[in-house]
Amino acid sequence: MKKGFTLAEVLITLGVIGVVAALTIPTVISKYQERVTVSKVKEIYSIMSQAFLLSVKDNGYANEWNVGNGENATTAIQIANYLKPYLKIAKDCGINSGCLKYTESTNLLNGKRHVNYDGNKNYYKMILLDGSYIFIRGTFNYCQTNEGGVVDSCGAIFIDMNGGTTPNTFGKDLFVFRITPFAIKPSIDNSCLLNSTGSGCSGYILKNNNMDYLH
Repeated sequence: MKKGFTLAEVLITLGVIGVVAALTIPTVISKYQERVTVSKVKEIYSIMSQAFLLSVKDNGYANEWNVGNGENATTAIQIANYLKPYLKIAKDCGINSGCLKYTESTNLLNGKRHVNYDGNKNYYKMILLDGSYIFIRGTFNYCQTNEGGVVDSCGAIFIDMNGGTTPNTFGKDLFVFRITPFAIKPSIDNSCLLNSTGSGCSGYILKNNNMDYLH
């Protein structure tokens, strides 16, 4: 007689494998997506830092730029004009609305609604060649404002890594960097928590090389 598995045994084994797969595959996919985001944050930080340094070479440090005070359209345009020549831009939206694919407000990490950047004229908007959205704004006191855990902030750069694709949420695909007189810096405040805004998650990722704050 030849020994083998019965049909019942085969079905039980396949069932166990299916259950294990159902439990583990989502975690594996989530971890993979997080690694992709971590790499993207590093990449965009490098891109913006290089653009800033090239502008410094041609125009002096950021505190020497001709930029006024305030979170308004004028300062957003002024800052953007110092960075645009050094970025690979697919579409220059300016301060106008209707350029981006946002249909509603972005979200904070704690689930609360935030800003629809497409319709806000205080932000200068651009789409890079890789599809990333960039929003630039000034500060109340140019190069003298403390925000995001960064002193002497001249302006803020908000970056949506995957454009208008969801989740459009701080700490997941939307991150903040600060323009200082001498460098681009990540936000490093204590907001990178599930029950907080998530605006400081760029600093968390660059420091810890992971997105463990999501778990």
